[in-house]
Amino acid sequence: MPAAAQIDQDSGASAVGAGSAPSAVLQDDQRGTDVLESTLRQDQMAGRRPTPFGSELFLTRNAQEDIGANDPNYVVQPGDQVDVTTFGLVNESARLLVDSEGNIALPNVGPVPIAGTRSEDVNDVVSAAASQVYQSTVQVYATVSNAGRIQVFVTGPVLRPGGHQGTSQASEIGFLQMAGGIDPQRGSYRHIVVRRNGETIGSIDLYDFLLNGALSGVSLRNGDVIVVGQQGPVVSVSGDARAPFTFEFATAAGSGGELLRYARPRPEVTHVSVLGTRDGVPFNAYMTREEFASLMLSDGDRVRFEADAPADTFIVRVEGAHTGPSAYVVNRGDYLGPLLAQIPYDPLADIQMIHIERQSVAETQRVLLQENLARLERVMYTQPAATPAIAQARAAQAPALAQFIARARQVQPRGLVALPDDADLSQVLLEPDDVIVIPYVSQTVVIAGEVELPQTLLWTPGNDARDYVRQSGGYTQLANRSDTLVIHPDGSVQRGGDVRAGDRILVPPKAPGQVLQLIRDIATIFGQVGLAAASFTRVF
Repeated sequence: MPAAAQIDQDSGASAVGAGSAPSAVLQDDQRGTDVLESTLRQDQMAGRRPTPFGSELFLTRNAQEDIGANDPNYVVQPGDQVDVTTFGLVNESARLLVDSEGNIALPNVGPVPIAGTRSEDVNDVVSAAASQVYQSTVQVYATVSNAGRIQVFVTGPVLRPGGHQGTSQASEIGFLQMAGGIDPQRGSYRHIVVRRNGETIGSIDLYDFLLNGALSGVSLRNGDVIVVGQQGPVVSVSGDARAPFTFEFATAAGSGGELLRYARPRPEVTHVSVLGTRDGVPFNAYMTREEFASLMLSDGDRVRFEADAPADTFIVRVEGAHTGPSAYVVNRGDYLGPLLAQIPYDPLADIQMIHIERQSVAETQRVLLQENLARLERVMYTQPAATPAIAQARAAQAPALAQFIARARQVQPRGLVALPDDADLSQVLLEPDDVIVIPYVSQTVVIAGEVELPQTLLWTPGNDARDYVRQSGGYTQLANRSDTLVIHPDGSVQRGGDVRAGDRILVPPKAPGQVLQLIRDIATIFGQVGLAAASFTRVF
């Protein structure tokens, strides 16, 4: 079996050329690539066996006759056409037919034997013949312009078996594309032969082309037959691999090391799970990447690459008012306190409001937010109204509520973790991807929600939440005065009371008891995700 080349399979083997493809075909190729990537994702999520490696070759191709990969080793045959251009003292252009004797009639030179010459050597042969007549002041350029039409039969497990018309320059891949490609359930990508007059004249392993760009070198002729063999042993790949396809082995069995070369798992992969059958008995194994390399695989195995071993170190990022590095490498099990002691603070840093953005907390906040929004929606639409007037008022509020809930469901929580003044930071464990946020000292206070003039004011020492509400025009008629929220820069929340620089004051609307609690919970989460508190203004 050929060793895998360093060609990046992520780029897609569908780059196999058909010369100058029409723009419609290029658009089809792009759509085909998008379909392939979507299919691979769906297969992994649903646990289905992924598509065969190399299937993108046949993903979007249609039955156009001249689509196919030209073989650079194509051998010129009678019926082909050669373009010849002379320039210099003599300027002429001609398209010459290769006659039944294998010659072209080169003007002013005579017959030039060309049949049996490789396409890339045609120019040398014609130029050498012309040099016998012309002096060096006349140059000649020749190239195969249009190969003769032939019919090649494609049989075996393909989607459209039978005879297909094409040019004699087209490779076996081009005729396989005309035949609709190899049947993904039955056909082989590894065992394809070309037969002429009942004899096998060449064999094809498409993996040679997919991995190394190598073609078979067989020049097809009229009446040749391409026979696709029956599918050999297959092993499917999923998980953290660059090529999550189903791979076919050329022999009865293949090793894990061979599959590693084909699937190219990502660097972080440490373990491999294998599910299959051995001697009619279910087989399951879980092993390290090194152990998997020596495992012999069997037909039907399913292999999944996993990144299971935690790293001994990870990166914690620092944002905001500091003058040191923006990232620190810490050991698993390190604590926040010692790391903070290493960070040089900016003179304008608000040390008391330092907090953490943590992914695990962000996920918890996301779940809580969605649950509270769902409950709010149920309560507002199902809670009975005491009077017709209340029912009419709720109906009028419903569109605004629905719009607010739709926007709120798109919010991505930041996972803020506040650090109280009495917290022992030497006992706060760091987690991977933590972000330590050091706010700058602020001189303003934001007032929003059910106030007459939502705005941002300069912080005044000694003023509490009600003072700032009065400076903002006072409460609206819909305001819930007893439940004013003060949200600190670190995401912590209090009900009314003292206000410090950088705080946000949110006045929620009046609502029935259960709705009010939901609004309070949602407002708290919104404060932690940094959403403008004004989102609540006059929703109800």
